[in-house]
Amino acid sequence: MVRRFLAFARVPLLTCSAVLLLRGYLAAETTPAAQTGPDRHAVPNLNSAAIKRSPAKPATPRKRARPPKWPADVLDTFFPDAREKLVGPRPDYTQAAPVKSDTPTASSDENTSSVKGGGWSKLIDAETIETEIKRLAQDISKTVTTPAPFKAGSYKECRRDFSLVATLFAVAAEFDGDVRWKDSAAVLRDSFARAGHNCKVGTDQSFQEATQRKQDLADLIAGNRPATSGTAGKVDWPQVADRSPLMQRLEIAQKDRLAKWLVSKQDFTAHRDDMKHESQLMATLADVITREGYEFWDDDTYTNYARELKQSGLDLAAAIDLDNYDHARAALTKATTSCTDCHEGYRQ
Repeated sequence: MVRRFLAFARVPLLTCSAVLLLRGYLAAETTPAAQTGPDRHAVPNLNSAAIKRSPAKPATPRKRARPPKWPADVLDTFFPDAREKLVGPRPDYTQAAPVKSDTPTASSDENTSSVKGGGWSKLIDAETIETEIKRLAQDISKTVTTPAPFKAGSYKECRRDFSLVATLFAVAAEFDGDVRWKDSAAVLRDSFARAGHNCKVGTDQSFQEATQRKQDLADLIAGNRPATSGTAGKVDWPQVADRSPLMQRLEIAQKDRLAKWLVSKQDFTAHRDDMKHESQLMATLADVITREGYEFWDDDTYTNYARELKQSGLDLAAAIDLDNYDHARAALTKATTSCTDCHEGYRQ
């Protein structure tokens, strides 16, 4: 009896053992997945509606300065639409610019020889021509006011300024590229050349002509064109401008402006654009004063001095492009030496 009981009791014990073994096996299979599964570190999904948000504060309006009200004389300085006055095709900035050498020099046979029949773009760019004419127009508007101060001495400044305007229009007429007023430059050249020659003296007649040329410049800059047009033929340069007023402008560029702007590196950096402007004018005028008909134009010593001055202007412009202060100072020193040596042997 006892044996039967034990035999029957052994069956559930074996079953329980099998169940425990199977449970342990299944637990071993599922536990790693549970530990490494994607839901182990899952963030509970929060109900956004249950989140209490603070109400948005109304934005405080910013206080801004009122736009300025410009007077008429300021508004008249600018064009309503500058695109109507632009000359030439729009520049393509996608094209790679040529790499410039570290040596700021522009010396070559083309540059040191006289620019004949064009080639002015090697010495001066269209922007400098236009900018200088506009600046001269402002100077003339201040100089030509009433007959009394004109006769008292301001006619001398008019002579210099009109002569330079005529020279720039002569360059524009021959310019090898697009430049503003090129189609009318020949007529304008002759008109302002005449005014420059007549302003050698201060009279009622020269004042009247100066007043008319002053208005012509103002109209031209405002966008009006002269009534007649002409083509550029062979230029008689001494008839365009006397050498003396051109030499005066060279002295202004060298002593009154460039020398002051090269006192320090800080001044050089602050006036780079103006220095580029003056250096191009210096190179251009140094070429003009060697043209046929001017005094000493066939004198080798004189023309060598003028070519050295022109080359100094080109070297100075190259140094400015490279932001090289030391080379810029060296170029101006050469220009000063050329002028000093020339003045010792020649008279204006």
